[in-house]
Amino acid sequence: MTKDLPTLYHAPLTCSLASRFAAAEGGVPLTVEYLNLRTKELENGGSLLDINPLGQVSTLRLPTGELLTETATVLLWIQSQSPNQEYRRTPEDDDYFQLVRWLGFCATELHKQIFRVVFYQEATDQVKERIRGLAPKRFELLDNHLADKQYLLGEKVSAADAYLTWFFVLARNAQLDVSEYKNLNAYRKRMLERPLIQELINSDRDKYAEMGEAIIPD
Repeated sequence: MTKDLPTLYHAPLTCSLASRFAAAEGGVPLTVEYLNLRTKELENGGSLLDINPLGQVSTLRLPTGELLTETATVLLWIQSQSPNQEYRRTPEDDDYFQLVRWLGFCATELHKQIFRVVFYQEATDQVKERIRGLAPKRFELLDNHLADKQYLLGEKVSAADAYLTWFFVLARNAQLDVSEYKNLNAYRKRMLERPLIQELINSDRDKYAEMGEAIIPD
């Protein structure tokens, strides 16, 4: 652990990648501690269970020693530390609660509502298909919202975009396709082509293969 830097406990390609996206885009330095999500073993020794008893990511240890969990919360903290005033939103900003809104949407409507079930090994194919059937209404909502916006909060990228972009990283693995939604698909391409995002995705895919995680369906 690097002194005076927050430590993100990170399993490659999982939701903690959204936290890495937000940190990179916001210019917030992090120490990354890799782990195998299946075994909870940390690459440098020890177990995530000793840090977060639920064994889940995102988990962030602050320089004070305080622990933050839940991806939406970690993203809020990361963006609050950004030196970029156009990236950082505070409760005094007009669009702060829109940031909270879209973080909540990504967490509940996409991450937990859809991914959590579709990637659950014990779920039957019938259950997974039923859950995939929830996606179109959510995609349509996003598509309509993005009709006159470059990003979720308008013309400037935010931590909410980091969360939604992570969803797109694994959408194909979840057998979800947004290509028929013109605005949402253009947004997806725009975000995935951002250099910092591309770099982190490629790095995570390499690390995922190196660690032999095999937790995400092909």
